[in-house]
Amino acid sequence: MNTNSNRVISISLNEQEWQAFLKIHPQPVLWLRERIQQAIAVGAAPISQSSAAGAASTTSATTR
Repeated sequence: MNTNSNRVISISLNEQEWQAFLKIHPQPVLWLRERIQQAIAVGAAPISQSSAAGAASTTSATTR
């Protein structure tokens, strides 16, 4: 019995969101895969859905 499985993540974006994302990350699949691998490497704890929604609407840059 083979226990190896591939998983697929699907995210629905409208055309405007998709084009904006592509401008920032021209290779979105590679970018997502790198973020997932990075989270695994640091042992990131799962975040709640409300935290994820808040994080999606913020940037990581700070102004001083």
